[in-house]
Amino acid sequence: MPRIRKKTSKRIGTHRRERIKHKVNEHRKKAKKQAKKDKVAGKVQKKSKKDPGIPNAFPYKDEILAEIEQQRREAAIEKQRRKAEKRAAKAAAKNVDETQSQVSEQAEGEVEENIEKAENDGCGFDGVTSIKKQPIPTPLPKKSNDEVKAPNVSVYPGPSTLRDVLDKADVSMCVVDARDPEAGVSEALLAIANEKGKAVVVLVNKADTVPRESLVEWLSYLRKTYTAMPFRVSSAFLPVTSPCDHPAKKAKAVQPADDAKGVKLIWAWLRRFAKEKKRDELVVAFTGVTNSGKSAIINSLLGTSVLPVYDSLSSEAAKLPYTTTVAQEVVASIPGGGSSKVRFIDTPGLEFEREDFLDNSERLASRAKDILLRSRGRIERLKDPMFAVTHVISRAETQDLMLAYNLPAFPKGDTTAFLAGIARVNGLVKTARVLDHAGAARIVLRDWNSGNLVRYTMPPATSAGGVSASSMDEDGEVLEGLRTRRELRKEVKLVKLTPGKVDSRGGLLDETWEVEDEESEDSGDNNEDGDDDVDDESESGESAAEAKEDEDDEDEAPELLPPPPCPPATKRKRTVSFAGLAGKRRRG
Repeated sequence: MPRIRKKTSKRIGTHRRERIKHKVNEHRKKAKKQAKKDKVAGKVQKKSKKDPGIPNAFPYKDEILAEIEQQRREAAIEKQRRKAEKRAAKAAAKNVDETQSQVSEQAEGEVEENIEKAENDGCGFDGVTSIKKQPIPTPLPKKSNDEVKAPNVSVYPGPSTLRDVLDKADVSMCVVDARDPEAGVSEALLAIANEKGKAVVVLVNKADTVPRESLVEWLSYLRKTYTAMPFRVSSAFLPVTSPCDHPAKKAKAVQPADDAKGVKLIWAWLRRFAKEKKRDELVVAFTGVTNSGKSAIINSLLGTSVLPVYDSLSSEAAKLPYTTTVAQEVVASIPGGGSSKVRFIDTPGLEFEREDFLDNSERLASRAKDILLRSRGRIERLKDPMFAVTHVISRAETQDLMLAYNLPAFPKGDTTAFLAGIARVNGLVKTARVLDHAGAARIVLRDWNSGNLVRYTMPPATSAGGVSASSMDEDGEVLEGLRTRRELRKEVKLVKLTPGKVDSRGGLLDETWEVEDEESEDSGDNNEDGDDDVDDESESGESAAEAKEDEDDEDEAPELLPPPPCPPATKRKRTVSFAGLAGKRRRG
């Protein structure tokens, strides 16, 4: 009789269960073997990871989603525009083909007529009688580069002190960094230039490293007090920040030396100033902190390499905290100025007097500000990089840091939480699961020094006022190639910082610049272990008088007596064991 009731138990016999396990194992082995064959044959396709989306707890989620939707709409509009351009191009090509076919038909008809006429006249046809004479095109005149390159370049030694430079100069060009312009302005230097009746111009260099909105706002802010002009040096004089890019990148393609932005603006201002002062030769002094780009600007104005520029690789072996060790003068003709000439004076980086700090925190903050402003050398090799990163965190926007390094939310100004997040992201974990905060700090400083961490500042909020239309037209050469904040945020790590303040420290105007002495190579070889630690003087940009005072103290110190002579070495008595000999004698 057949079974009517459905079987309720899932228990099976041991033999059947083992057979099922064996079949499953066989199937897995075959699948694994086939996967290996597909991998060797290149048939394996990696599965794309699904986008997890934006978490609800992430800050500014609504704004990010709105930006994504705006990007999609812009992409759709761009797609429609491209389609319309393709259709227009196809229609134009079709019209061109039709006109060409009509012209060819007319030409064939003319040829046939000429052949008939030739046959009737009894003259032979040479095949070129139907071709009409065409005028020979005159070559277009080549554009001269007189506006970019200045002829008759000569280099001379300059004054020995900064005070002598200011006394000799007619114009003081204060070169500042566009990423934080006001922090590179020396209040004492500008006051002395104004007292001496010198024309002061603030040259905002490195304009290509900031968003367009930041540069426009800073120019509007600075032009209320000074004459300000934007500038970007030529590609040939840009510093190499990465050791991997140093020799190879420049060997592949020679960088142009005439693509600087703002050259015409400076030459036009110098022509007007020379005409107002009725001078046959203007003297222009370039001043500013170390690594602001003074030498590179002069080279860009002349269109050729005349003065040495900063290089992060060669700066490691330098003994002084600046690339230009002494003042140098370059004489050139002003383009379009007739017989007027200009004498550029390139000066070393500004040095300041020593400050009296109330506590150690103020001293570290001042040192961190100088190190980060100059960005000279391998600053990530500091023995203690924590104080520099603390200064960065105190000035940076927290949301920008989170987006730049893909970090979770952390309290504003909390350096420990920020470095802990970077250490987790980069896998910097020591033994016993201790996070490497120092290694994370070096990553931030490396990004700062190499330019991977793109930073910008906005000027302090002031009353109404903006850039005039004429100024905007003059700056158009520099502003047209700059990208907006939204465009930069898609490509790089963009961080907004609070603006720095004008440097109120007194400058060392009477300090004599000395040529760097070339010491023996042995001293440099013996210092290989110290390359990992950046020199405080070269990085902080503090006064060179500190080192000089230390040297004076060493000179005034009394001579040390020679060490006492070592006692003569006594010979150790050799102990001989006769136990073995006695045993041998006994055996004998």
